[in-house]
Amino acid sequence: MTKQEELKYLIHTLGIKHSMIAEKLDMKVQTLTYIINESHQFDDDLYKQIKKIIDDYQFELNLFEVESTDNLNLFTDDKLQIGIGERMRLFAQKKYGTLKKLAEAMQISPQQLQQYISGNREPGSKILAKLLRLGCDVNWLLGGKESLESYKIYKLESELRKLQNSFSQIHNILQKTETKH
Repeated sequence: MTKQEELKYLIHTLGIKHSMIAEKLDMKVQTLTYIINESHQFDDDLYKQIKKIIDDYQFELNLFEVESTDNLNLFTDDKLQIGIGERMRLFAQKKYGTLKKLAEAMQISPQQLQQYISGNREPGSKILAKLLRLGCDVNWLLGGKESLESYKIYKLESELRKLQNSFSQIHNILQKTETKH
């Protein structure tokens, strides 16, 4: 895969608009489109700049922008056919909201996480152990099979989030009443 093909693939799969990249590069959208799709004079410096923009976009992307209803069927059939990297991305989406937050929780760099997400590297035992400690079902991650424990953990985490929100609201109400007295 050439560098141009890699960029086209990333831009397409992540749903990044050419206009956003062009704006950050301070160039016209048509110029960027030509460079990525047709130009034979594609240099490494431009590749690195575009790749950094894509990586920054991807790691800052809030995957929970739209309020979603709690779907306890975490691993639907269409999501079982994906690779380890995509499963890691799905885990990050469901539990942390962004890949950057997952990388921080795993105590690794976002670039290292990107290597696993993109399929350039396979996670070893240390990475799998970190994911397991963070609540990822490693059986599902490696083999695509949902376990009953994963469902139970996800359901309990969902209930815990609701209770934490309730406690936070109660705490805020108590603080307001104490300041009035």
